Amino acid sequence: MKTCIALAGLALAACASYSGNGLKPGAATENDVRATMGRPALELPDRGGGKELIYPKGPLGTQTFIAHVDAKGVLAGIDQVLDDDHFRDIREGQTRDDVLRMIGPPGETMGFRSGNYAWQYRFMDTWGYLSNFNVTFNREGIVVDKIAIRIERNDAADH
Repeated sequence: MKTCIALAGLALAACASYSGNGLKPGAATENDVRATMGRPALELPDRGGGKELIYPKGPLGTQTFIAHVDAKGVLAGIDQVLDDDHFRDIREGQTRDDVLRMIGPPGETMGFRSGNYAWQYRFMDTWGYLSNFNVTFNREGIVVDKIAIRIERNDAADH
């Protein structure tokens, strides 16, 4: 029984550290973020001289965290970006790089004969449904379409 409790505690700690839970914006540094959350899958410079450290959870996990570090190396905040609110901000005419900065790398990609391609992200929608968000780009890497499709209901959210 003690082993089960210890394993459950470790699992919870791993989830908390993955999300950056406990890191205080304005006080934590980039080094603190890396020590707590690990090596980011992607690191992008931001327009203000800081960095966006991007942490997708799994190839088709339902969460991606972006840690925003300012030009002085101080954590400005951490956002979980795979949600309806962030997807709503994606607009036709934006670039591939804009989308990458907004919601991180996709879990899957798909190419079409036309030369267009789509990025797919798995997420839990506002109502607790497991869903896929797809954004389609033309050959030039410009957003031409987006859609969210529900996969299944997460009954655990009802309890």
